[in-house]
Amino acid sequence: MNNERETIVDFVAKGESPDEWRLVLVEQGPWSGSIEDELRRLQERLYGCVDAALDGKLATQFPESAGKRIVVQVDCYNLPRDVITDFFNRFSSGVFELADYRDALHKSEYVQDISFDLTFDAIH
Repeated sequence: MNNERETIVDFVAKGESPDEWRLVLVEQGPWSGSIEDELRRLQERLYGCVDAALDGKLATQFPESAGKRIVVQVDCYNLPRDVITDFFNRFSSGVFELADYRDALHKSEYVQDISFDLTFDAIH
């Protein structure tokens, strides 16, 4: 886990149920860099959200979120659906297979669970 990683979260919201909080990242296209560079940047944002939740930074800033289920949500606008969906599925299914993250989630006093959600829309 990278305590030095700083991530911009576009907004934090209470979820649909009282025990859920959402960290929402907005990604708007078209992207200006290469797909690989943009996916690397998005990956850093996702790790930053996971780190902030596990390390208690989220709970410090939003005390009501402590001990709740956290959903990291990425809202995509005008972006390549297939490429991002493949990347997002690999990240969300693999992050807690990494021993450091799996152990941190299991031991965390700040979150009950972390899951991921991906949406797409177009801005005309």
